[in-house]
Amino acid sequence: METPNNYVFIHGKNISHNTLAGSAVGPHMSIDKLFPALLECFGIILCGYIAGRTDMITESQAKGLGNFVSKFALPALLFKNMVVLDFGDVIWAFLWSVLVAKVTVFVLVCVLTLMMASPDNRYSKAGLYAIFATQSNDFALGYPIVDALYRSTYPEYLQYIYLVAPVSLMLLNPIGFALCEVQSWRQASHLQHNSLGILGIVVLQVLKNPIVFMVIVGIISHFALGERIPSVLSEFIDGLANSFGGTALFYLGLTMVGQLRKLTRDTGVALILLITAKLLVMPLVCKDMVDILDVGVNSTSPNHTSLSNFAFLYGVFPTAPSVAIYAGHYNMELEVVKKNQTFFFVFSLFFFFFFF
Repeated sequence: METPNNYVFIHGKNISHNTLAGSAVGPHMSIDKLFPALLECFGIILCGYIAGRTDMITESQAKGLGNFVSKFALPALLFKNMVVLDFGDVIWAFLWSVLVAKVTVFVLVCVLTLMMASPDNRYSKAGLYAIFATQSNDFALGYPIVDALYRSTYPEYLQYIYLVAPVSLMLLNPIGFALCEVQSWRQASHLQHNSLGILGIVVLQVLKNPIVFMVIVGIISHFALGERIPSVLSEFIDGLANSFGGTALFYLGLTMVGQLRKLTRDTGVALILLITAKLLVMPLVCKDMVDILDVGVNSTSPNHTSLSNFAFLYGVFPTAPSVAIYAGHYNMELEVVKKNQTFFFVFSLFFFFFFF
């Protein structure tokens, strides 16, 4: 008697899928679960926007909520997932593909901005715009969408969200921070900072970032603790980590308040540049690099096409709201970044619904 379900062996895991739904072509994305996930995400974002728009939550309160998300909830989530991550299931070609795509977009945006921007603020714009184009909203918005699409077919894809985030946080963002420090040094010419001093400041700022710090601690704990969190800490870590999802989406809605206004010429030019880089160059390079680098046994399996599509999907994730926090920290291009972030989020939604 034929059973209604069959199983395929994918990267060391038995993944079940319905035979009638397409056993001939392998597992597919769970499109039927996408709409509830999008409704959840954008419903919470809308609640945050309404709360900020009606002054139910003030600007100072929103800043405190943002600090909780970035300094407590997200670091706990990253630590938890770094500890329990199974590196044996990772397709490293995908990570290399994302790395090449992000470096390509970062360099492209940085060089074009240095060429086009005025000398007064070209370095800060180059650093912040390059970060803007490469740091995706992986956790608050990307994870629920990937979870809805792939949990029942390729659940191992969820762990890539936690692996690709450090590419920006630990490799590319420090370069952008260095450019911002150079701009600060040029504007405050009475301060004597040599290149070694600027490098030291950048390294210190990166290590002080709780997200980067907890990723490093999580990887060390992964090997030291044997891929499990001690029971005495498990509930505490889970409590903080589980608070991230809804809180981050709500804060994202708060950051959009007051930004839907008329574009200036400079903001419009920056928006065109960033949309081209993030919504066209990034996803296409991610997809093409997977096709090039993912060779061998996996290149002939149904998972190769799915992984390539996942790379394209990852490329169109909207920009993370933390970029506005970086701009505020350096007191550079804050209004431009916040306006671009809001309009970019809207464009990302249209792009996402058009292709998926």
